[in-house]
Amino acid sequence: MKKVILILALMLPINAAIAGFTDGNKLYQWMLEDEKQNGSFQSGLFSGYVIGVADFGDQILFCMTVGVTSGQVNAIVAKHLKNNPEKWNKAANAIVVDALREAFPCKNQ
Repeated sequence: MKKVILILALMLPINAAIAGFTDGNKLYQWMLEDEKQNGSFQSGLFSGYVIGVADFGDQILFCMTVGVTSGQVNAIVAKHLKNNPEKWNKAANAIVVDALREAFPCKNQ
């Protein structure tokens, strides 16, 4: 039952303008700051956000393999953002899940 609730919570549409949650446009801006490697607050937001979603969804929404580093996860999400600008209006958590599900699908799904 906990898995069902978690999946529903992650998949609910989020209205960024009303709820104040992060969308792909904001995640992309944070990613650009992260790529500058200047140690800015926004740079840390990108990495922290992505790793938080990765930790939360692993083995439920996607299945990362043993030994995957936070740098790899950030790079996968950054590549997905760059290659899919049409998705930037989506909720940031959905974009991260899409990227990681594509990279690390679960064998039983």
